[in-house]
Amino acid sequence: MAANFQNYILQTGTALHQTDETFAFALADWDGDSRPDLFIVKKSNTGTGGTEVSILSGASSFQNFLLQTGTALHQTDHIFDFAVVDWNNDGWPDLFIIKKSNTGTGSTEVSILSGASNFQDYLLQTGTPLHQTDESFAFALADWTGDGKPDLFIIKKSNTGTDSTEISILSGASSFQEYLLQTGTVLHQTDHSFDFAVADWNNDGWPDLVIIKKNNTDTQSTEVSVLSGAMNFQQYLLQTGTPQHETDHNFTFTVTDWNKQDGCDLAIVKKGQTGTGSTEISILR
Repeated sequence: MAANFQNYILQTGTALHQTDETFAFALADWDGDSRPDLFIVKKSNTGTGGTEVSILSGASSFQNFLLQTGTALHQTDHIFDFAVVDWNNDGWPDLFIIKKSNTGTGSTEVSILSGASNFQDYLLQTGTPLHQTDESFAFALADWTGDGKPDLFIIKKSNTGTDSTEISILSGASSFQEYLLQTGTVLHQTDHSFDFAVADWNNDGWPDLVIIKKNNTDTQSTEVSVLSGAMNFQQYLLQTGTPQHETDHNFTFTVTDWNKQDGCDLAIVKKGQTGTGSTEISILR
């Protein structure tokens, strides 16, 4: 049964101190125990002089670190986005680095650091057919074609030709050199009050677009909508308010299957101004 995001299945502080805009987050199973772990990417002001990765154990409800390391990537800033997916099917989640602008190729660039090497070795460094991008773009990774390679989803929120939020997909099998899809959607143009994720919400084999509207909502809550991948994002599968109050830049969102019940759960990371004095995580089912 698909999740409707009405019930909390976890609400906890973590072993990580409060954080800010220099941190990015993702969820993936690092240690093979079938429980998603929290990947923490510290972009700047690091002790190692590089971008650092730490991983909090999901099995410990994010109380114990599995890894804390510097990486082969220099310190980074707001022009970098990150994701965690197994690129080469070796069982280790890898770190995807999307450099949006100020690139040597004049395009949005994708690099991948190997999880098997504890993020010390590059698996890929490439430009793409996508021009340089800015804060009006969001990115996600999922296997669109079913070929076992993660594809790059490009979400253009505003200043679009279709007057809608647009989705393009670059093929992982082509090392992000070929487009699989370029389309407008039924979602109006969006702004910084929207976050996005990609996951197969209804278990039909197609990655769907999960839309998180953080504030200025009719329900006075953080709202979640889902656009059908099978319908090329032209049809809603879900539009709902949630028990989560309206949120802002202090919150970040991702999707995961927390308890392996064929579901798509919403993970909410609260970085600062927390009651526990730590970075907090909640999961809505």
